[in-house]
Amino acid sequence: MNYVRIPEEIIQDVSIGEKRVIVFSYLCCRRSLDDTVAFSITELVEWSKLKPNYRTGKINQKYWSVLEQFTELNYIKTKLDFKRLKSEQKNSNEYLNVLINNEKFDMTDRYGIIYFDELQKILNFKKKLENKEIETNRISSSQILLVLSYIRLNMNRIPNKPRCCYRLLKTISEDIEISERYIKRIITILSELDIVKFEEMKRNRYLDRENNICFSTTPKVFADYKVYTKDSYGNHAIDKTYSWKDEIEKQISILEND
Repeated sequence: MNYVRIPEEIIQDVSIGEKRVIVFSYLCCRRSLDDTVAFSITELVEWSKLKPNYRTGKINQKYWSVLEQFTELNYIKTKLDFKRLKSEQKNSNEYLNVLINNEKFDMTDRYGIIYFDELQKILNFKKKLENKEIETNRISSSQILLVLSYIRLNMNRIPNKPRCCYRLLKTISEDIEISERYIKRIITILSELDIVKFEEMKRNRYLDRENNICFSTTPKVFADYKVYTKDSYGNHAIDKTYSWKDEIEKQISILEND
């Protein structure tokens, strides 16, 4: 089973920047058996389906800044000369070899999981959705991966409970610092890509102190489009008994009756 596990610390630390999950995913994908990653900034940017740009404040510098933060947080053990790297006046193909901290990469506490097939869908989402009437302008793969990892981090895994995550868009926005407007587009993209499905609950109706009819915002309920189980041989396989619609219906029923 091929996947990356994004630690809660990475998902929640907004100071690293919104590119944090996509860069972490790259390091996981390129990780060798000896826990090293050989890369160039040009390869990293192109892997992200973006064009390298060394100018001040552009994508190369943003990725270097994330890598620098990962080093400060001890996810990367090798000390690079980030001052030199960020000031380069070219799209460098220089390959660097860094040693990652396997204890932090392999942590098994709280994390958001992203499968390789989902990663590829998200990296290529604009091409996959080019014939769909879905707003993708100004949305990036890095933002989609960040929202997905957040939903997966908060997905319920308690036995006999619906496998769902329910959150107000306002809460997601505050937690990861992406605007509600963009999050609304992103969850639509994730649904269209058959990665995560969601449904909106009916708004709650109530009377205020002056007996005016008001409505309160309710959370969106998310569920994975598909989940995996182990077959009789111990291999991972898609769970054919699972239904995302059933999971969401059960979760909404619980919330409405609380």
